[in-house]
Amino acid sequence: MKKIYFVVGLIIFLNLGNFLDLTNTPKKSDVIVILGGEKSYRIKKGLELYRIDFSISKKVIFTGLWYDMISNRFYFQKSLKENNLDKNNIINLKNVSNTFEELLEIKSYLLKNNLHSVLFVTHPTHTLRIKILANLLEDYDKENIKINFASADHTKVWSSQFYFLEWESIKLVFLEYLKIVYNLVKYSIFL
Repeated sequence: MKKIYFVVGLIIFLNLGNFLDLTNTPKKSDVIVILGGEKSYRIKKGLELYRIDFSISKKVIFTGLWYDMISNRFYFQKSLKENNLDKNNIINLKNVSNTFEELLEIKSYLLKNNLHSVLFVTHPTHTLRIKILANLLEDYDKENIKINFASADHTKVWSSQFYFLEWESIKLVFLEYLKIVYNLVKYSIFL
């Protein structure tokens, strides 16, 4: 029996990265959402997707605190210009401080503007938590809002299949699972 537990445990451990990473080929969506956290690689990827017409509405939502904390505003302004993103097409949700608050505000924006799909640009390990919070707690499914993900991996070492070969990836995976548990406990009062 111990061998069975060991094998099952090993299989789960080896697949923890696969369970977290819901990214796939990005899909055109009504709006692109670049999640905050002062992560410039997310901005770069989001603007790249915008430039090649992944935002049907031509809108990009920036969330979180990064917007006011960008150290190189010149670079940011240059990036907007290079990607043909007019300031009028930027929606800034800066009064949010965590993923759940971001999802509440994004859902509100989508519903007010009759939009039904969103392309989240974030790190691959963040995608399962977004999906759980969006559908389990905030019920995007009920509103018929489709969620898509685009990987903004800045590390170049992330591999959902072989995360356990890199110490940084192992830390990312276990930290993300802790965040998922924390969020489920914290927001379970809304269920």
